[in-house]
Amino acid sequence: MTQVRFAEATGVHLSAIRKYEGRHSVPSGESLLAIASTGVDLHWLLTGKGDMRAPSNNGDSDTKTEADAELVRRLMAIEGLLSGIQDDKRSAVLEEIFSRVQEAKRVADLELLVGKLARKRA
Repeated sequence: MTQVRFAEATGVHLSAIRKYEGRHSVPSGESLLAIASTGVDLHWLLTGKGDMRAPSNNGDSDTKTEADAELVRRLMAIEGLLSGIQDDKRSAVLEEIFSRVQEAKRVADLELLVGKLARKRA
């Protein structure tokens, strides 16, 4: 998808999309919600890990939207807290957060694999 089409799909201004892709700017909470609404996986967007496309949600789409909104609210709160910390300490905190999220993702992936193996075995 082109930047123009993506901007149209999300309602995010084209110049903002270009700044995000060029790593000159960070998406706001509203922009993250708009981007997630196109099917982009926020975990991938924020960490670069996993699939770009969000897994298909067979459940209620309102639940997914609420979960995405909660994620954005928490990320914005973290951003606000980090803004008051010195650069070197902020970097250390971000490394710790990133490390913990990576570990949680690995555990979740392992749990999923174990569940699949258990179902296959049954």
